[in-house]
Amino acid sequence: MTDTIRDVLKNKIPTDTAAQVDVFRMIELNKPQFQGHESLLDLGAGTGESYERLRQQMPGIHYVGLDIESSPEVEVRTRKDLEFKTYDGRTMPFPDGRFDVVFCKQVLEHVRYPDDVIAEVARVLKKGGIFVGSVSQLEPYHSHSIFNWTAYGLVQVLGSHGLSVTQLRPGIDGITLTMRRIISREKFSEFFSFESIFNHFIDGNLRRATAWERNFTKLLIAGHIAWIAIKE
Repeated sequence: MTDTIRDVLKNKIPTDTAAQVDVFRMIELNKPQFQGHESLLDLGAGTGESYERLRQQMPGIHYVGLDIESSPEVEVRTRKDLEFKTYDGRTMPFPDGRFDVVFCKQVLEHVRYPDDVIAEVARVLKKGGIFVGSVSQLEPYHSHSIFNWTAYGLVQVLGSHGLSVTQLRPGIDGITLTMRRIISREKFSEFFSFESIFNHFIDGNLRRATAWERNFTKLLIAGHIAWIAIKE
């Protein structure tokens, strides 16, 4: 029997490093790809806290934040120095081809109508524009989360809307996130900053394997998955 997931992900898993990433590190590792892409939509912007780190990676960005009218994160937003828009969770208030980049950090697991939202991402992106983000796979319930995603699911669903996934990388592993939830949020949060417990175990257990194989194995148990997709 063919290993479908290996076939689907074959050319989407990088071979340069098997280190876990967050979405900001994902952008850093692919920085040349983002040069000249200045118009950015922060989908699910929440408090707007991502802006500072995005500006470090993309100094010339023209930032717009978008979120639903009410969420735990929106309700504590205080900054007034950025442009924020509100939408109904399905239809975005922008013309076709408005943005070079749509950025989406840990949002899609909270989206009630994912196909509608991803179709809108494709619509508001310019041709050749970048959809970059991270999403929960094996993460316990948090902040009104609804769905968790897999690497296979990202490729299939984004692809069905003309967004071709070109790269997938593992974030913090799902077992560490579960331990963070049930044992100690403070103690286990440190593993967002460096290789988490079971990602470290995989590196040791597969130390003779290729970076592709280690990335693939980490993706299978990833708590978070980071992606880059291009509008066809």
